[in-house]
This record gives sequence, structure tokens and C-alpha cells, in this order.
Amino acid sequence: MAEEDINLNEDGTDDGANKVEKRIKELSKKVKLTSQERDELVKAKQGLEAERDAAKKEVEFYSSFSDATDKYPAAKEFKDKIKEKVLVGYSVEDATVAVLAKEGKLTTPSLQPENPAGGSATTAPATNAAKPLNEMTREEKREEVIKATERGDISLS
Repeated sequence: MAEEDINLNEDGTDDGANKVEKRIKELSKKVKLTSQERDELVKAKQGLEAERDAAKKEVEFYSSFSDATDKYPAAKEFKDKIKEKVLVGYSVEDATVAVLAKEGKLTTPSLQPENPAGGSATTAPATNAAKPLNEMTREEKREEVIKATERGDISLS
């Protein structure tokens, strides 16, 4: 055998096999490092998604909380407790009712009549409002003509 065919180190081991083992070890370290980086990225992504969801729930809470305080005035005192429940997953309405009931402050909201359009005075509809002509019977039409002649609105001459 020629010396060129086999490269032996001083200790008598094959130099080519040693390079292969080193290469395998380097590649396995790279694979391990890559998997660790991937796992860290997944954890970071999950953390960011959790923060985003929490921020979204908080925004929804603040936008809906004013409606709850209109319905349940005592809710203002327990805003933080209600917010905690909403961030856990409750709806604002459910969280408000749960917290107020637990604190003994839950009262049913009083229903206030809605103001009619145009002002606060209510106008009752006329009880004997005239029916449209097409809904009147022949007798009702005759009575209306007699009433109109008595008032002087029409004359029969």
C-alpha cells in the first residue's frame, strides 16, 4: 500500500474518518441550535399573540363599559374587578352582573320611558279621529255630512 492512499495521523488514526466525525458533530450542533432558535421564535410569537389578545379585550372592555355603567350605575365602583373578569373571558355584561351580584350591589335597571320625537310633552291621539273615506260605511258617511251641515261647513241649497 502506498502512503498516499491512507493518511495516518501521528497516533495512527485515519485522518479522513476524523474529518467526517468532526463534520457530523458540527452539523448536529447546527441542527440543535436551529431547533432551539425555532422553539424560541414560537414562544415569542405565542407571547406576542397573547399580548395582542389581551390588548384587544381591554379595548373592547373600555368601549363597552360605558354602556354597562348606564345600565348599572354601581359598576363604576368595581371597574377593576369587572375588567379582570372581562380579561379572563367574560362579556362586559356578564362580568358586571357577576361582580355586582357578588358585592350585593346588583339592582335591576329602571326602565325610563323614551321621549317621543319633538319634545318631552306627550300628546294623546284624538279618540274620535275621522276615518278615511274609503273605510267608512254608508251610514257613517251620512252622519258626517249631517254634522258638517249643522256646523255650517257645507250647505244643501
